[in-house]
Amino acid sequence: MSSLTSPALIKAANDALVKIAPDMNIIKLFSYDCSDAVSDYGLKVKVPIVNGTGDTSVSDFNITSNDYEKITGTVTYAEVSLNKQPKATFEFTGNNLLEAPNAPYWNRCAEGAAEVVKASISTTIGGLLNTTAVTTTVGIASVTKASVANLRKSCATRVASTVLGLAPDEYNTLLSLLDSSVYGDSDPIRTGYISNLYGFKAVIQLNDLPDGVLGALLPDNSLAFASRAVAVGDESCYSEIGTTTDENGFTLTTLRHGSPSKGKGFLNVTCLYGATIIPSLGVKLIVANDDPYA
Repeated sequence: MSSLTSPALIKAANDALVKIAPDMNIIKLFSYDCSDAVSDYGLKVKVPIVNGTGDTSVSDFNITSNDYEKITGTVTYAEVSLNKQPKATFEFTGNNLLEAPNAPYWNRCAEGAAEVVKASISTTIGGLLNTTAVTTTVGIASVTKASVANLRKSCATRVASTVLGLAPDEYNTLLSLLDSSVYGDSDPIRTGYISNLYGFKAVIQLNDLPDGVLGALLPDNSLAFASRAVAVGDESCYSEIGTTTDENGFTLTTLRHGSPSKGKGFLNVTCLYGATIIPSLGVKLIVANDDPYA
């Protein structure tokens, strides 16, 4: 795939990636396979799911019963379908716009593209955490320091390997209960992400959860995410086409073309990804219920 050449498009694509970064930081808590390799919609990616202790027992080296060829960990593969391709489409007039990378128009395009991608990822992840797919639940009456800390007992694996996700209202309530010295700077407020709180790998804000679901306990190998660059059948249809990739491999594809009949240009920013949940690895939904720790 050829590269972008217009300064405005290059800047807009890079700015969009920066704005998506907080969401990708949350994805990095789990198993992921992101690449700038080109793929078609609907194809599948096998994402490795690694468990270092296998049966969760840990034992020391022993030459007779636990030597360096005794398998104690497991590597399986989650099949993720690349079935999500959000896109943001803008129209513009005048070639001079492409030569002004700092113009407000292009800044708004970057913001708009980022919001589309972020909203798509959020609704996809939230939609996976429904009571049909995940049947194991744990109840809390309300969000208090005690009730959140008590969720540690319900983790299917080690607390440090578990991500606690909370719906926005519950996440906001938790923040209101904590002194800023507990969660550090303002990032948890801006990004919806607190590392190592109560010993969890992270406490995150989960948007777009189904009604009645207040959050989830997610072992860090129970969610698989994959992304690729978008395949384009005939690149000659576009005046400009290229990809922009962040340090994680997550890639945006940017396309520009003109319409002779309308005398206008069109800009598209898109990406290709998929995600799946593996309930059998210990995923538990958090629902409203009586709780002695509330």
